[in-house]
Amino acid sequence: MLLRLLVEQTMEHAILLLDVDGRIVWWSPGAEGIFGIPSSEAIGQPASLIFTPEDIERGIPEQEIAIARANDAAEDDRWLARPNGSRFWAAGVMIALRDEDGQLLGFGKILRNRTDQREHTETLRNQVEAAHSANQHKDLFLSTLSHELRNPLAPLANAVEIIRAIASSKRELEHPLKIIERQVETLRRLVDDMLDLSRIGAGKVELKKEVAAIHDLLQQALESTGPLLRERQHRVDVLLPSSPIIVEADPDRVCQVFVNLINNAAKYTPAGGRIWVKGTTEGDEVVVHVEDTGIGIPHDMLPRIFDLFTQVETSRAQSQGGLGIGLSLVKNLVTLHGGSVQVRSDGPGKGSVFSVRLPLRSA
Repeated sequence: MLLRLLVEQTMEHAILLLDVDGRIVWWSPGAEGIFGIPSSEAIGQPASLIFTPEDIERGIPEQEIAIARANDAAEDDRWLARPNGSRFWAAGVMIALRDEDGQLLGFGKILRNRTDQREHTETLRNQVEAAHSANQHKDLFLSTLSHELRNPLAPLANAVEIIRAIASSKRELEHPLKIIERQVETLRRLVDDMLDLSRIGAGKVELKKEVAAIHDLLQQALESTGPLLRERQHRVDVLLPSSPIIVEADPDRVCQVFVNLINNAAKYTPAGGRIWVKGTTEGDEVVVHVEDTGIGIPHDMLPRIFDLFTQVETSRAQSQGGLGIGLSLVKNLVTLHGGSVQVRSDGPGKGSVFSVRLPLRSA
């Protein structure tokens, strides 16, 4: 009795019983509601009654019965049809029904309308495709923009040298010339970062690995960032072990990672702040921490801080015109080396720590 009540009152599922030839011998109330076909019209019809014309032409109804006959069950998710021409996405199973001796008595088919789930899946797929397309357009935009911006950089730098040569005796020109040089260098670094991001996105970055000491790479990075550090009057403490830490990596790319992190710390730390560059080894990895007493990062931003074009709203004034691509480039370059990068911050005003992990050179 309970089983009969369950079957009669289940309206979300259609339940069909078929004979051994695949003809409908019982049609549940749920099937009447889902398909809009009364039981009196369904009984005696072949199972193909509920399939779409194209699936009938491909022999899907017979195939489903054959699979259930051979394997005892056939799971199927597909479009099914109603007499009024409408369709819905059904998730169901056909089960071979046998007696105690294994003799086939017929088939039972249970299905449910899952058009909502199908539409949700299609929406997600479309969003993924749209995101992929947007990412490709982004790479193309970055590449084009970078090349267009790079063209005037060399003439600008040359013009500064010419002006300095001509006006070498005019000391009052030295200060504005240094400003121009510094801004040209900032623009060049920004353009190079954009070009690298577009190359990484296109899979065109090849690492030129060689044996290198982390001490040397950090020293190069500090020399490159020296003008900005001095301009902002930061105190920088470098804490490294006395013995060399050796990695096998692309020196230029790893140096680029540290330059970006130190620049980031310098830009987002108020004038006169402190920055620490610490290196150590943990297991088979070298770990370099770049720590600062800067403006910090809100907790909700930490998971997204390495995403492209991400900048903390409160830090835009500090960014000095940055686009939010440096940290994304850092993550990509470190990942290419088989390493990882993490960030830690206790919140706004409490500084931040970026930690780079790279594999040590094998013995």
